[in-house]
Amino acid sequence: MDYKLLFDTAVFAGEVLMKNGAETYRVEDTMYRILKKSNLKTVQVLVLMTGFVATLDDPSIDSLTVVRRINSRGTNLDKVNRVNNISREFCEDRITLEEAFRQMKKLWKEPDSTKKNLFSMAALTGGFAIMFGCGLQEALLAAIVGLLSALVVHFCRKMKMHSFLQNSLSCITLAVAISAAVRVLPGTFKENLLIISCIMPFVPGAAITNAVFDVLHGDYLSGVARAAEAFVIAAAVALGIGIGLSLF
Repeated sequence: MDYKLLFDTAVFAGEVLMKNGAETYRVEDTMYRILKKSNLKTVQVLVLMTGFVATLDDPSIDSLTVVRRINSRGTNLDKVNRVNNISREFCEDRITLEEAFRQMKKLWKEPDSTKKNLFSMAALTGGFAIMFGCGLQEALLAAIVGLLSALVVHFCRKMKMHSFLQNSLSCITLAVAISAAVRVLPGTFKENLLIISCIMPFVPGAAITNAVFDVLHGDYLSGVARAAEAFVIAAAVALGIGIGLSLF
């Protein structure tokens, strides 16, 4: 077996999982199962909130160790699911190591679709507006504002701004846009429900869930770190909405 290729496959899997919102336990378990296919004496994986360390060692080979720091994190459960499927197929010997490596590297290099993100945000905010009891006109306004806030996020990422600024500027934009639309457009709008609908995609629900999951699995350091991250995101959202509303 090509141990270097196996090691690279596990590293790609770990990076994709961590960058797309997987739990610490899932990252460790996936990487460990892939590396365990080597049947070597020493297989160690340590995953933290901001990176991971993996080691593969045996008297018959030179030790392999990698340290990777993960600077950007988001939520893309589709990629998490695809990594899980690839790793399961490889561990069950349904695909070869070469095929697993090829698929994992392709997924690692695959960029996020900007168009899908924009239209998904519009669909989410419009859907939340209907769920919260708004009418079709209000849902359409929420969808437009959601699209606008997604454009702001995309622009901020292009400018490589800090995530706190990204969330704050996006929420300022949506608060200003909703307040202006409510005062300019004819008809009656439920301003509070519109704002709640539009900030729902920014609420750190996945981060809070993962924090609880990590703590329950004994990964206390990662759990506390994820909880802190969720608090920072919530603070950025609250600050942005407060500033946006204060302008009106």
